[in-house]
Amino acid sequence: MNFDKEKVLYIDFQDPKFIFRDIMEEDVQSFIEVNAIDYLVFDHYSHNYFEYLPTVKQLIIISSTDYLYGESFETLKLPLLDYEEFFSFQKRGTEKQIFNQFLKQGTLPQLAIQSTPKEQLFLNFIRSHFSTSEQKLLTVLAYFNGATVTTFQLYTHAKERYKISKDLIYKQIKDFEEKNIITFIHHVESPKQKKLLFFDFALAKYLSLSQHFPKQFETMVALSLLKHNVPFKTFGLNTYITNVNNLILPAPFETEESFWKKAHNKFIIYKKQKVKKVFVITVASNFEFRIENIVFEALPFYEWVVINDENLA
Repeated sequence: MNFDKEKVLYIDFQDPKFIFRDIMEEDVQSFIEVNAIDYLVFDHYSHNYFEYLPTVKQLIIISSTDYLYGESFETLKLPLLDYEEFFSFQKRGTEKQIFNQFLKQGTLPQLAIQSTPKEQLFLNFIRSHFSTSEQKLLTVLAYFNGATVTTFQLYTHAKERYKISKDLIYKQIKDFEEKNIITFIHHVESPKQKKLLFFDFALAKYLSLSQHFPKQFETMVALSLLKHNVPFKTFGLNTYITNVNNLILPAPFETEESFWKKAHNKFIIYKKQKVKKVFVITVASNFEFRIENIVFEALPFYEWVVINDENLA
């Protein structure tokens, strides 16, 4: 869609010019009418900042939190990049090379299109989007990425490292959940057990020494399930089970011989859980076998995502 720039008004609510000056509804509405504005864009808008929204042909509100404005508004969520989207930005390289780059760069769009060192982009991203207190909490959350943890345990870990009140950290964690910065995944058999999932596997590694490759790979698989809106829960330490009983097992360096033994050892557990198929997600390995009525298929992450794009559940 092409817009006449003279018909567009863009207002950034984080513009430093407005730090000591409120934006008034009356001023915005007057500007719209005097200048025949058709398209109004509110960026970094805090819901309920205005008592009433201006009247205009089309209003676009950009915010990090959800808010129901009524049937006249269409909500569009813009998640971070998944592997397929990251791949589409790359102009050269084999699939394996691009996959390795995705592992290192992560899901932030800036890293897919810029040559700036990722460490600098990560630092800029954190400083521009989070307060000092929130930045400290991010390091705590990154440390526990992929772990079964409670909010109280997060608070205990945090207060041993910096000064923070219980009320504030609980509020920040709730806010981060609402913004999808973290997600808690429930265990299929123990709903009270929740695994913490950080929103970007590469950023988690940047923020914490605890994020070794297997944990990073496991997070990448889980985030892919979230991105494709596949309902799932945790099953064991590092396995996920979907709502149609497909098992997703991140195992980057698994071999067929090794997994054959593991599959037989756990077959009774899988059968009890009524598992239909087990996907073993690897870095490069492919193999497939069947035990009774359960199919076990191993394939590289980049194949699993693309081939099963419509059948991940």
